[in-house]
Amino acid sequence: MSKPAINYIKQHIVAPVLFLTVALTAGIRFQIGTNALQFIYPPLVSCIIGALAMVLLVRCGVVEVAGSHDENEGVLDSASRLVLAIAVYLATVQIFSTVTPERGLLSLFFNLFYLLILINDLFVVFNPRRLAGALAAILGVSFLLKYLLLADLFAPSGSWSKYVLQELVKAGSLGVLDQEPFGPATGYLAFASLALYGLGLSLIAPRVTGGEALLYKLLSHRSALTSSERISILNALAGLDGRSEPLDVEACELTALPQPAQGDSPPRRSLPPG
Repeated sequence: MSKPAINYIKQHIVAPVLFLTVALTAGIRFQIGTNALQFIYPPLVSCIIGALAMVLLVRCGVVEVAGSHDENEGVLDSASRLVLAIAVYLATVQIFSTVTPERGLLSLFFNLFYLLILINDLFVVFNPRRLAGALAAILGVSFLLKYLLLADLFAPSGSWSKYVLQELVKAGSLGVLDQEPFGPATGYLAFASLALYGLGLSLIAPRVTGGEALLYKLLSHRSALTSSERISILNALAGLDGRSEPLDVEACELTALPQPAQGDSPPRRSLPPG
């Protein structure tokens, strides 16, 4: 099987199946004691956070919504891209919901953190691979906080010392630190869902060559470039375009210099002696 065929299978068959699986399994909770299955629908704030994450994924090229304007592209290719985008959105909404506490001010703090991070990233140029890794890191840290720290702190126990500690924490935090306990199998299923989500992102994220990585680095750190370096890069891009005229370096540097205020006399140049 050729490499393009393998990539097509990964992008349009394996990846949608992975993300749809995540959308199903990430909403399942096991009741404590009975281990009864319960499917929890994501709240509205998780849908908003998932929409912001999708904007980032589409903007950075991880998820392709528009085609490559190829004449050989058919309806099946467009439909497969649409299915992939829907699957990624559903999985993103559910995975953010499963790593966020279900109630209380902890849920507010988690969701506010996600919103601030994603809104800030809308104004940053991201390498697609780095964006997928950053998103997986945020979800991984949230998973550790919810299913290791908070789940162990509020897990029911027959020990009087732990019960007293839980009540002191709830009373001292005025109910801020509180979460609904679930069965231990919920954490294992959430971990598996998170791993599948990360695997799906790695499958659809485009490969970045060394030159493209350097270009992303220049765009994200353009404030460190001097004016002449920026003009040189623009001239190189204009030469690749073939329709733009090259910029005059000296003229651009002169316009970048501070101009004297209106009404001020221009500085006098001293003549050399003799």
